[in-house]
Amino acid sequence: MEFGSLKPGLNDGRPARPARWPSLGVLCAFAMLFATGMACGSRQAPAPTDDEVIDDVEPIPPDAAGVRDHGLNRSILGLWWGSGCPDFGACGCGGARDLVQEFTCQMDRLQASDIPVSVYLFDGSAWSMRNSSVTNTCSGSDCCSWKLGDSVIQRLARDRVRGLVHYWGGCHSVDQYRRVQTRLGRNLLGFYLDDGSSDETLSSIAGFMKETAPGNWETIAKAYQNREPSTTNAGLSEFANAAYVGDLPYDFAGMREGIARVLAKARYLPAPYNELTGYAYEDPGAPDEETYYRRLHFGAFQPVMAHTPYGNADPWRPEYGPGLLAAYRYYAWLHRELGPYFMSYAIRMHEDPRRAVIRSGPSAYSMRVGNEIFVPFVTSPTRALDLRLPAGSWIDYWNEERVVSGSIAAEPAPLGREPVFLRMGSIIPMDVQRDYTGHGTRESAGALTVLVYPSPSSSFRYYEESTATWTTFTSRLSGSALTLAADPPPSAPLLYRIGRWSSRPTSVGIAGATVTVNQAGDAPEVGSERLVNASPTSAWFYDASARRLIVKLVQQPGLSRANPGE
Repeated sequence: MEFGSLKPGLNDGRPARPARWPSLGVLCAFAMLFATGMACGSRQAPAPTDDEVIDDVEPIPPDAAGVRDHGLNRSILGLWWGSGCPDFGACGCGGARDLVQEFTCQMDRLQASDIPVSVYLFDGSAWSMRNSSVTNTCSGSDCCSWKLGDSVIQRLARDRVRGLVHYWGGCHSVDQYRRVQTRLGRNLLGFYLDDGSSDETLSSIAGFMKETAPGNWETIAKAYQNREPSTTNAGLSEFANAAYVGDLPYDFAGMREGIARVLAKARYLPAPYNELTGYAYEDPGAPDEETYYRRLHFGAFQPVMAHTPYGNADPWRPEYGPGLLAAYRYYAWLHRELGPYFMSYAIRMHEDPRRAVIRSGPSAYSMRVGNEIFVPFVTSPTRALDLRLPAGSWIDYWNEERVVSGSIAAEPAPLGREPVFLRMGSIIPMDVQRDYTGHGTRESAGALTVLVYPSPSSSFRYYEESTATWTTFTSRLSGSALTLAADPPPSAPLLYRIGRWSSRPTSVGIAGATVTVNQAGDAPEVGSERLVNASPTSAWFYDASARRLIVKLVQQPGLSRANPGE
C-alpha cells in the first residue's frame, strides 16, 4: 500500500519509502490512522497551529569578537572538490600523474555525472613553485606562484568554478598574495589556511582581498590546529565565515567528532564544516560504502559541502555501487538548491551574531539548520535511529503526509534516504535547476523556488544577493483559504511549491506580489509541472498525485519593488 507523497528515488534499485512498512515504527504510524493514544515510540503530531515560538537568540560567546569583517560569499557553500596531488596525497583519477591531469579528469567526471561544483581547492603546495608547509614562511620571486598553466584557469572560468589556493604554496605576505591573485584574477575565490595560521594571517588576507576583490572573495580558516601560532575564536568570529574543524578520519568515529566540532564552532561563524569524506592525512583512504552514504547526508546539511582533496574518495570508484553515485548527485543538488536558504541565515548571523545558522538538536549527533530543518545523523552501522524532535510538529521530508512530534523509536534510515524533517509552517527558498530532488525541473532555473508547508501563520526573511535586499515571505492559512505574500517582491519570478495541499483549488488569484488560493481569482491553470515552471507569465498547476499546488508568480513590468501594490 502506498501511503503519502514521496520524494523521487535515487534510481539505484532500492525501494522507495513505502517498502519500510515491515518496521515497527512505520506499522505504528499506520495504526495511528485508525486509533489514537498508541505508545509505539512516536506520536502523531497535533493539527497545525500558529508559528512555533522559536527563541534562537543566544548570547555572544565571551571569547567572540561580536562583529564580523564581511558577509559570506555564496560560492563558498560548495560543493567543493579538490586535490593536492602528487605532493599532498596520490593522484587517483584516470591515471593522472600531476595536478593538471587530476583536475582535468575530475572536472570531466563531475560534468559527465552532472554533479554541481562551485569551488576547487588546490591543496598543499602542488599548485605552486614553492612549498612552505614546514616553516610558514617564503622568500623569493617564485613564492605563491601559479605553475599549472593557462588551461586550468580557462577551465575554471568556463565551468564557473572558483579556485581556492592553499597558503602553503608560499603565500604569507601581501606581495605574495598579489602574485597569484594577479595570475588567476576573478577565478580566485581566496586562500585556504592550515596549521600555523593566526589571527594576524586572517586579518592580513582579509585586508588584501577587500582591496583587490571587494565583495567577491572568501578566506577558509582552520579551527583545531596542530601547532602554534593558531587562530583564536575571536579571530574566527571576526575575519572568517568558514572554517574546517581539523583533519579527521573518514570512518564513523571521525564523523562523530566532526559533528561535535562543527556544532562547537557554530556560535562563532556561519559555516564551520567537516569534509564529508574526511581528511585522514596519516591514513590515506576513503570511507566504506555504508559510511560514505551517511557522510553524504552530513555533508549536504552543513552550510559548506566539501569533498576531501585527499585520499581519492571519488564516488565513481569501482568498489562503490552505482547507487552511491546517484546518492552523491542527489545530495549535491539538494545542497546547491538550499543555497538561498543557507545564505539568508549566514547574512542574518553577519548582522546579528547572536543568531547562529546551525545549532545542536535535542538528539545526540543531530542538528537544526536554521529554524525550518532538523537533521539527525546516522553515525554507526544501523538502519534505524531512536531520536527526539525539537518542539513542534515536523514533516517527514521523504513522505510529506507524515507529520510527527516528540520522540521516535526505530526511525528507518535506509542508505541514501537518511532522516530529514521540516517544521510545519516552513517557508524555504531554493535555487532549483534540475529534477533529481523532486523540488522542480530544469525549467525551474531562473526563478526562486519557495517551498511552503502551510500553517495558520508563518514567515521567512530571505536575503536576495543581487540587490542586497531582505524580503519577508508570509503564509496565512484559514480553513482552505491561503494567502502568500512577498514584501518587497524579489527581482526573480517566484515558484511557490505548496505541499500537503489536499485538493485542486477552486481558484488562484495573483495581485501584485500576493497569491491567494480559494479566495476568487482568475490566474490561468496549465496542464503539467514543466509547463508551469516554464511559463513566461503567472500560472498554476495542481499535482494530485503529490498533493502539491505549484504557483508561478511573474511580476508585471514596471511594478515597483518598494510599492508592490501600487
